[in-house]
Amino acid sequence: MKKLVIFDLDGTLLDTLGDLKNAVNYALNAKKWPQKSKEDVRLAIGNGVAKLIQRTVPNGISKEEYDSTLEIFKIYYGNNYDIETKPYPGLLKMLKKLKKDGFLLAVCTNKIQAIATYLVDHFFPGLFDYVQGDEIGIPKKPEPDMIDRILNRFSLTEKDAVYVGDTDVDRLTAINSHLEYALVEYGYRTKEELSIFCPDSKTIPNSSQLYSWLKTFQKK
Repeated sequence: MKKLVIFDLDGTLLDTLGDLKNAVNYALNAKKWPQKSKEDVRLAIGNGVAKLIQRTVPNGISKEEYDSTLEIFKIYYGNNYDIETKPYPGLLKMLKKLKKDGFLLAVCTNKIQAIATYLVDHFFPGLFDYVQGDEIGIPKKPEPDMIDRILNRFSLTEKDAVYVGDTDVDRLTAINSHLEYALVEYGYRTKEELSIFCPDSKTIPNSSQLYSWLKTFQKK
């Protein structure tokens, strides 16, 4: 029987793509570099903001140019991270049902800790027991360190938890942490992309079926 459900944030609980794209393009525009489409940014998401900028700036720029672009992004996004961001359909209702069922709920995300905490509290007030975001000194996903901190927080082991994400990064996070997991098909990787990059993973199309899948763990 599982006691804890750990969720990724971007692309799993929240659609943050619009605000991330706007912040990327603000930083690129400041350097007079070509803009990126939502599709470009979608494919660059998954390993934190440093990697996001690395994947969207022009090839061959200097470290100084990269660092200043990342800083521009962070400042802009730090003031504009909840303009277009919204929960995916059915997620709030599903989380309330999971909470009522007795599950502990946590978030594990490569998003900056302060922003992650704000967004979770803003969109899902009172539902999550712990939020683990990007903090200095803690390796990002797919390393298992963030998951270990969450499990230690509740004095649980990997046998007590299940993980839900939406990308190949989440797949590796779950594998590295020895967690049972599923990937949602409505996030930042399409069903077709998941079938290619995560062919051994269980995928789930919507919040209703996700709830049904998670409920099975109360019987194990």
